[in-house]
Amino acid sequence: MKLPHLTPVAKGQLWGMAAGFALGLLACARLELSYAIFVIGMLAAWVASERYLAPRLTGADGRTVALAVVSGLAFPAVGVAAAWLLEALRP
Repeated sequence: MKLPHLTPVAKGQLWGMAAGFALGLLACARLELSYAIFVIGMLAAWVASERYLAPRLTGADGRTVALAVVSGLAFPAVGVAAAWLLEALRP
């Protein structure tokens, strides 16, 4: 089995998503939020990013990789925000 070759931007975004997912799970556990809404919101943010942000994230300079890490950290934050908002709107 051949492993895929990841670009520096993909590696940065993957690292950000892994760290952000762990922090998002911790936040959902502490705030007693829905894990399902968290995951769906995170995946929706990731899909939207792949559609609109990914074509602009090319290159391997430090600024681009830093932006990839920050965007990877932001996806789970969007999921936590969605879970918090929907839990707050719940009757």
